[in-house]
Amino acid sequence: MKILKILPSVSAILFSALLGAQIKFQANQHSFTLGTQNMEPHLVETIDGVSTMHYSRSSPTINGSPYLNKEFIEGKMTIVDGTEIPGLRYRYNIYNDEMQFIINTDTASITKPLSLRSLELGEKKFVYDVYQVNENVVAAGYFEIIEEGELLTILYRREIEIEQDSYVTNYGGGGGTKEFMMKEKTSYYLKQERTAAQKIYRKKDFLTSITSHQEEVKQYMKDHRISVKKEKDLQAVVNYYNSLASSGS
Repeated sequence: MKILKILPSVSAILFSALLGAQIKFQANQHSFTLGTQNMEPHLVETIDGVSTMHYSRSSPTINGSPYLNKEFIEGKMTIVDGTEIPGLRYRYNIYNDEMQFIINTDTASITKPLSLRSLELGEKKFVYDVYQVNENVVAAGYFEIIEEGELLTILYRREIEIEQDSYVTNYGGGGGTKEFMMKEKTSYYLKQERTAAQKIYRKKDFLTSITSHQEEVKQYMKDHRISVKKEKDLQAVVNYYNSLASSGS
């Protein structure tokens, strides 16, 4: 198992645990030496930004790609204090829900994503934020910003599940190729101010996610035949809500 390099830490934040291994380190201004219980020490460079490192790992043969784009694309990272880090090339690994980038010919991944403000890849802008899984569980992950407003923002989340090409007949027989495949699933979420993003299944979910102007928005949806499955419709209703909320009407 090989540790690949690096990048950023808002300060020299070092991990107290990494993949269940014990860590020893010696730090200086620009790098620190990291060693684990089962590995030789590795020099980890640091750049002002987000601490990152990546362990390669083997995986079974699965059809399909885990990446949004297989090729690395030049992008711009902005961290929480507003500092911009341009010039690096990134790609989004949907299956692992991680942003990878190239530095010194190595592939690294951002492992402190909550230190990001945003990451721009071409025409797409990503954020790492919390979202509601169910009534009692909150998780965090990467989202693409579809429509950003001061009070309400619509986000787009991609996930990949592994499925096997097989079936069982009524008589108990088997079939299919038995191969494993990656299948992408997508969802829209609403993010309101500092709350966890809420997944939108139905119009009712949209209305219960907003804290004001429910009746006006409900009528707007009816008049304009809004579908929460269509991106342009969601953009329109989010813009309408933000105009109402910002004007105080």
